Amino acid sequence: MQNNATAAVNNLRRLGARRNEARDETRRIEARLGTLFKQRGFRVLVGHEFPAGKGDEEDAGEIDLLCALEGHLLVLELKSTYQRRSMKDAWMHRTSTLRKAGWQLHRKVPAVRQALQHDASLRQALALPPEAEPAITAWIIDTSIEWDHQAFRGFLKISLEEIQIALRDDRRWLNDPEGLFRGPGVGDATTRADTGAEPVDTLYPNGFSARKFIEVVESAAVWTATA
Repeated sequence: MQNNATAAVNNLRRLGARRNEARDETRRIEARLGTLFKQRGFRVLVGHEFPAGKGDEEDAGEIDLLCALEGHLLVLELKSTYQRRSMKDAWMHRTSTLRKAGWQLHRKVPAVRQALQHDASLRQALALPPEAEPAITAWIIDTSIEWDHQAFRGFLKISLEEIQIALRDDRRWLNDPEGLFRGPGVGDATTRADTGAEPVDTLYPNGFSARKFIEVVESAAVWTATA
């Protein structure tokens, strides 16, 4: 089931899937998401390519987003697609695009590890200390919502919307503002200290951190009552 606006966008995206501007559109999505990560304090590299002639690195292809903070490194593979109208289309998306994305990360993550061992400039760009091995987390991020929180080749698939909500800490906008549909415990909020009245439902009650952000995303806390 989908509304007419979604259907119209889907049709346009389907018809223009191979248009010249498709790659530019994906680039814009990568850049905007990278900006959100930067606003949270991450060091970000968009569209990083490994130099040729460094072992297996030349076969890894391009890394859509590398985001580093507090000893954590996110390796993100972005897919710009459309919402499916049938289970058949969703299944094809799972067995083609998302399966391929899993294999891509399976190849890219070892290449990133190898590059960090030998490329001081990459560590410097990501503000990673030379003596410590970062904790690497790799995700598939898709503009569609099908197969969310499923693993492909061991890598979690997450919707772009969920990542944006987690970065902005905007889960409160998903709550029913009047409490009409609220069940016990759903949408419970803390109280903002400066006013003593305005409710704030935050994913980060003890402050934002890279570790907590990863926990929030991997536990699907955006969609649950408590972080």
